[in-house]
Amino acid sequence: MSRFMLKHKLSNFFMQRVVVGLITLVLSCYAQAAEDPWLHLEKASQAARKLSYKGIFLYQNFQDVRSIEITHLNNGEEEFARMVTLDGQPHEALSRGKNMMVFNSNKENVMIQERQGQNLFPAILPPDIESVKAIYTLRFANQERIGGREAQIVYLEPKDQFRYLYKLWLDKEFGLILKMSILDHQQKMIEQASFNQIALFSGQDLNWFKPNVDTHKKYIMNEAPQNKISHEKYCTISNLPAGYKEVSHVTRTMGNQPQLVHHWVFSDGLSFVSLFVNPIPKDQKSRVGETRVGSSHVYARVMNGNQIMVVGAVPQATIQKISNSIQDMKAH
Repeated sequence: MSRFMLKHKLSNFFMQRVVVGLITLVLSCYAQAAEDPWLHLEKASQAARKLSYKGIFLYQNFQDVRSIEITHLNNGEEEFARMVTLDGQPHEALSRGKNMMVFNSNKENVMIQERQGQNLFPAILPPDIESVKAIYTLRFANQERIGGREAQIVYLEPKDQFRYLYKLWLDKEFGLILKMSILDHQQKMIEQASFNQIALFSGQDLNWFKPNVDTHKKYIMNEAPQNKISHEKYCTISNLPAGYKEVSHVTRTMGNQPQLVHHWVFSDGLSFVSLFVNPIPKDQKSRVGETRVGSSHVYARVMNGNQIMVVGAVPQATIQKISNSIQDMKAH
């Protein structure tokens, strides 16, 4: 083989290698572009539940601004969390799995309430992101530093008028939500939470998982709700806003003169709305109308002698539609 032919073959060989390399690079870029962007939300959801971390975040709800310390541990089998307000009257919440104990302190007493945990910051995303995909679109924006860490900004934009816009800052390394802003349809902030310091830890010690006890105060345990009563026997609830599902229903006694109150909670995976229904006593004035308390809308009306009240940090249209979803209410 002549030297010219050998040189020509080597030139073709290297040219082919370059072309193959370029094709591989292009395909790699396409693969990255085609990566499901919702995987970032999946990672954020898992990070808030599986990582062990401790930090302080600032929570703002209209004029209410508080600093809150959170400690969260996952030992591989269960989740434990303790949240303590650092401003004003002491308030604490201890959660183990979905069960939560809340300690609200005043000048004389500490009221203890048992609650079912709702997605609290930074674990605001549901474990199943599929429910969010159906009602929100996902959009990536710039990057910023939050609490000394690099974060990717993403927007969850609602597909209808029944929910607000979420702006999230995701930790680029671990995916944990470092900051959250909820914006209304006019882009005004309704609620915000942001870490100003956060650190991961690997220990399994649970000595911190207990409330600070004030021996000078009386601790009062609120009565647990009565056994659940099926709402089909009392009324029918249908035609809820798209994406909203019933997540709990209890019937309990409330007030100095015990009266039964039916309480439902509905959620679309991000927002939670409470529906209260109770017969109106003869000596009690009914409530009718709409109002706003902080980030929440409240809508009250009367149906067949029953007081209906819907409360939630959601758009007004959502509150009204859930209220109007009640059918076949028993007369009182």
